[in-house]
Amino acid sequence: MEIISMFMKRACNLGLFHGCQLPNGGPNISHLCYTDDVLFIGVWSEQNVIALNRLLRWLNLVTGLKVNRHKSKLFGIGVIDSEVARLARMVNCKVGSLPFLHLGIPIGVNMKRAKFWKQVLDKFSSKLSKWKARYLSFAGRMTLAKPVLESLLSYYLSLFAAPKCIFK
Repeated sequence: MEIISMFMKRACNLGLFHGCQLPNGGPNISHLCYTDDVLFIGVWSEQNVIALNRLLRWLNLVTGLKVNRHKSKLFGIGVIDSEVARLARMVNCKVGSLPFLHLGIPIGVNMKRAKFWKQVLDKFSSKLSKWKARYLSFAGRMTLAKPVLESLLSYYLSLFAAPKCIFK
């Protein structure tokens, strides 16, 4: 990930790749890394997609790491579907559509609406139901449930403000 960050900084500084400028004098974001996942963010243009494709090829040549194009997706926000499909074919990846999950976080949905919290509530229920069937005492189940549920809760609530009905 360090090498990808170094490559992206260099590509942005040389004007080969154009990230997204955040408003009010905020930073220019070109990529977000987390363990072995990378989310590239940039201005929509054929040159940007070609530059990113070349960057990933250089990464392969320098490190021997290869991008799995079958898992990679190209998203175009405010771009016609045929244009996204054309560039996705050009770089040999899939076309992505909103909404989608990235690291368990829903992207492209309005989390102020209760219906989008269903998957989060389902995740809580699935964690609990696995432990209900086990032969543990109440105290044992609480010991297991508390850290997992607290971490899930703090993860989602640190990102989104939940509607009041979700807390109920």
